Formats: sequence, C-alpha cells, structure tokens
Amino acid sequence: MGDLIDRFPNPVCLTHEAATLARALGIDAPREAEEPISPLADLLIEKMGGKAERSLFFHPDAAAEWLFRKYPDYFLPVLRHTPMTRPYGTVMPSVTPVCFATMYSGALPEKHGIREYAKPILKIDTLFDRMLERGMRVANVASRGCSMAMIFADRKMDAYVTEDDGDSFRTALSLLEEDRYDHISVYFGEYDATMHARGTESEEALAKLEEHFRHFDVLAGKARALWAGKRHLIMVGTDHGVHDLADGRGAHGTDLTADLNILHFYGAYKN
Repeated sequence: MGDLIDRFPNPVCLTHEAATLARALGIDAPREAEEPISPLADLLIEKMGGKAERSLFFHPDAAAEWLFRKYPDYFLPVLRHTPMTRPYGTVMPSVTPVCFATMYSGALPEKHGIREYAKPILKIDTLFDRMLERGMRVANVASRGCSMAMIFADRKMDAYVTEDDGDSFRTALSLLEEDRYDHISVYFGEYDATMHARGTESEEALAKLEEHFRHFDVLAGKARALWAGKRHLIMVGTDHGVHDLADGRGAHGTDLTADLNILHFYGAYKN
C-alpha cells in the first residue's frame, strides 16, 4: 500500500449504491436509501438502451481498492466484463454484514440496524424487496453461514445456500444456463477467510482472489452470451477492504482507508 489511497478516504459513501442500481434496474429505490449517483445510473441506462431486463451482481468479499491498484492483473477478468468503475467509502464498522446491509438498503448502519459483526435478519427495505415487489424472479447464491445467506434469509426469493465458493460457482452457472431468473446475486468469501488466516498478500489468499475472478469471468461470459438481445447489467461489488496485523494475519473493521476504500465495477449491455 503506502500511496495516496492509504491516506485519503473515498468521499462518496456506499449508501448511494442501492438507489443507483435501482434506477438502472427500473425499480423503486429502497425506502431508506440515500440518493442515487445520477450520472452513473444514467450512463448505465444509456449503455443498455433502457432499463435492465436481466442483472448479475457478483460479490467477492474483502476485495479492497488497494488490491486493485497493487495487483491489477488479477482484476483483468473483472474489467473484461465490467469496465466502468466507481470508488466508494464503505461504512463503519467495516465488517461484512454491516456493509452488505448498507449496500442493499442504501442506509447507514444506525438506520438499517446491523452495527456489529452479527447476522440477524435485515428488517429494513432493500433492493431485493423492490425487485420482488416488481415481480422479478430473484436468486441469491451464498455459502452456508455467511452474511449474504443469513441477513436476507426471510425474503420470498430463491435462496441457494451452498457449501463453499466452488459450489456457489457451479450453482450460479447452472442457474444462468436454466435462464429462469431476472436477477442473480452471487457471493464468494474464501479470499476473506484465507487472508484472515494467512495475510492479505499471502500466496494462498491471492490464489483465492485470482480464483474468484476466474470464476466470475465464466459467469459473466455465460450471462452475456445467454442474455444477448436483452438489456443487462453486471456489477462486481465488494463489501470492505483489508489490512494486515502485526502478526501477519489479515483483518478489517477499522476506519483505516485500507479497510474503507473500495471499488465497484459495472458493465451495461444491450446485446
């Protein structure tokens, strides 16, 4: 790290993501969401030639902005399908359930109610609720016990609870091939788990990051092929960043810019 990104937090909060995506999807924003980033939403709509008919959100846990800066080659599969980037500052505490609750509700933790590393059912209105209200067919793919599986567990959407990221990949690929859903969210958590044990830049952790994006490349390529002729939106959105502890293990949850600064990636297509 050690460059400007380590000293200056991104000024635009993650709370603006939900309404931005809602506009591009042609649905109402979650009720407590902060306002959309209108130029981004309008650009996505322009690229699609209208509101999205299909969408794929891919969520690699802990893929910090500084990792993109330091290891850009790992992110080439991401840029292949989602070349538009938007820096965000995530919320505090910068832990997974808090951040995903904000990403999908557009609300700060004091509004959505998850303010620590805990995984209760999220009670506030979310993108998933707005999708379902519109009659969209929605799937959420996430591994057993993770935040994405647990905090949205009561929604009337199809929840695919998997054993690990490999199972999530195979499940999401199968769902895309079946073409039964208007929207699919997919969560991968093994980079986060590995960096906690081995360090953010350990060989094992970076191998997981590379694997995440290699699997995303397959999923996004399949979505684009199957959704040709339909307006579709693909988004890669992480929850928080990471830093290393003195003992070499990775961590997050602080107000260090390494934990707060994240990038989200977008691809918008009309054919």
